[in-house]
Amino acid sequence: MIDNFKLKFSSQKLTESYIKSSGNYIHSSWVWRDDNEKENKYPLKKKVNNLELKVTEKQSELGNSLHKYFNINKFGEEYGNHNYNDFSYCNILEALQKLEHDFKGLNMNDAHLQSLEFGFNLIVDKEPKYYLDNNFLLYENKAPTINKATNAMNYRKFEHSNLAWKIYDKKTQYGLSFNLLRVELVLGSIELKKLGIYTINDLKNRESILLLYSRFIEAFKGFTIVDNRFERGDLNSTFINDLGNRLEPSYWKQKRGKNNIYRDKIKLKEMIKQNNLNKTEIYFSLLTRNKFNELFYNCDTIKLSA
Repeated sequence: MIDNFKLKFSSQKLTESYIKSSGNYIHSSWVWRDDNEKENKYPLKKKVNNLELKVTEKQSELGNSLHKYFNINKFGEEYGNHNYNDFSYCNILEALQKLEHDFKGLNMNDAHLQSLEFGFNLIVDKEPKYYLDNNFLLYENKAPTINKATNAMNYRKFEHSNLAWKIYDKKTQYGLSFNLLRVELVLGSIELKKLGIYTINDLKNRESILLLYSRFIEAFKGFTIVDNRFERGDLNSTFINDLGNRLEPSYWKQKRGKNNIYRDKIKLKEMIKQNNLNKTEIYFSLLTRNKFNELFYNCDTIKLSA
């Protein structure tokens, strides 16, 4: 569920003191002098597996994929440097315990979450690229800000307000034998604060994970996920063309600020639902719900908390 995160520490001095006292860090190869003519080399970096603590002259941050960090701890660098397997709530708790051990002496409550990714790896019926090309077309009636399709990666990113969505083809990315698509919500610090999630330690709380899932479901409703209209032989060409126009980002761009835009948004949803073109949307809603239930409820937290 949890993947990339970024923490920003309140005290740069305390973090620099920690990184120097703990050892096993590297520093910049260039040197500058401060007002007291003391040499300073920034940035200072300390890595544990894939996680990196970085200290500059003005700030300090810790982050990367918590999922990969867990896998590398479990399976080693050669076999664990990936995030295409499941990452349950119990795995999150275990990863956070290991993080505290690996960065012992660093006050994680002194750092605030700047960003967090929450999502699911979903085994799907069709090639992941099919869903990217034909189903995930608009978010809040806007086009993706990134639309990448290569032999190595199929990826779409949608941005809206303080949220972003990343939909990508993990089958192609990792050369897997099965169809795996990741659907991921990226929350900035403003969104996280609304949920009462400030520090990485807050992720230990069951309530925080439930709140993240609820936000995921709520925000997911902003997608326009429509079945491939060209695969339906019962739809006439006039309807297909009308629907196609409404699925174009330019259609909505020229309507911004106009009084009838809300009515047009409702019209699009009705066209999709009334013509039974929402099967893919229902399919993904069911997949994500089942996957969350599996990852959140089917683990033993008593052993971890003991």
